[in-house]
Amino acid sequence: MAEEKTITPQAEKAETGESAKGQTTETIIVKLEKPYVFEGKEYGEIDLTGLNRLTIKDAIDAQRQLFGEQEVAAAVLCETTTAFARTIAAKATGLPIEFFKLMPRGAAKRVAGAVRSHLNVDGDTKNHVMHLAQAHHCKGKTYQDIDLNGIADLNSLNESEAENRLAREGFVVTENSTNFLYACVIASMATGIPEEFFMGLPLYETLKLKNAVNDPDFFG
Repeated sequence: MAEEKTITPQAEKAETGESAKGQTTETIIVKLEKPYVFEGKEYGEIDLTGLNRLTIKDAIDAQRQLFGEQEVAAAVLCETTTAFARTIAAKATGLPIEFFKLMPRGAAKRVAGAVRSHLNVDGDTKNHVMHLAQAHHCKGKTYQDIDLNGIADLNSLNESEAENRLAREGFVVTENSTNFLYACVIASMATGIPEEFFMGLPLYETLKLKNAVNDPDFFG
């Protein structure tokens, strides 16, 4: 039985279960106060359980897409914007982006709240060691604690390399610390673990990684 998270004015949770891969899963349902009609079909709730299968790469792709669409707000703190939440919700549900764009504000705020709640999963990063909620594997090694202390040893050339990496991927380099791909690139440089490992981490690890990489202690 999977854990069910119903996003209502007060979230309710059921029992935690294990997926076939041994990872904790949850059903994420957004209950709407009023039915929402889209293309002749009525929706009383939105199933966002698909958030569980999304990864940091999906967050990177969403951020790149919003930059390309000139969503100016997304260039600051992307994860706090309505545009980012609806893009992620569309990826999670398979529903067209227009479904979320035309949604009434009240319902849209509930959806955005569910996405942000999923992103803000609590997790420990102590002494620059990031603890993953679930162990992950890469090239025969298992990682649950990622030591990011090597970031302190990176230099200006590494920074330029990271900026060029963003540019090659279609990002206009503005404030690096807000960019999800940048976090993966810097983490890879500091640890020697491939970028693909970090991009493949679950979506809920996105902000934990971004914040860990940009810890002010590294720039003191």
